[in-house]
Amino acid sequence: MKITSGKYKYRKLDLPNGIRPTTEKVREAVFSMIAPWLEDAVVMDMFAGSGAYGLEALSRGAAHCYFSETSRATSRILISNIEGCEAGEFATVYNSDYQTAIKRVSEQGLTLEIVLDPPYNELPYYDKAMELLQIEGLLDEGSLVVAEHLYDNRLSDKYGSLKKIKEKRYGSIGVDIYIYEKEGQDDF
Repeated sequence: MKITSGKYKYRKLDLPNGIRPTTEKVREAVFSMIAPWLEDAVVMDMFAGSGAYGLEALSRGAAHCYFSETSRATSRILISNIEGCEAGEFATVYNSDYQTAIKRVSEQGLTLEIVLDPPYNELPYYDKAMELLQIEGLLDEGSLVVAEHLYDNRLSDKYGSLKKIKEKRYGSIGVDIYIYEKEGQDDF
């Protein structure tokens, strides 16, 4: 697998055992949809694996990416991929679950412009991740959340103040894009 565009284009990424990587075709489509939000964005690759989503975002102009990965073995590969792209100064890796990573980013007083790739086939994670991002104050008006999932595992049209603005299908893969709108904010 490789980065598809930008300053790290064609850099090869190692894949950890046992993860299902996002195909280059799907990543290319996702980044075409979110391109207007990328320049100088602070992003989070919440379930990083190889780091393909976050590194693609950095390659295309994001300012910084926070990566979260629970597996130590996978985190080592993730860090190697970041080093291979020479992106270390633009990356922070948390070897922790997504909940801990969200809290650690929140403690820094940051807001995120884009959050990428909640887990592919674990539906309960979507609800909790969407809720935590809002409770911890990591989203601001216009922030995006990109959720890749099995297409048959349909996601809600709304999670609090996150509203679905795009839904695409790529074979068995679904990609939903949500935007955070403070106006008329809903509680969980």
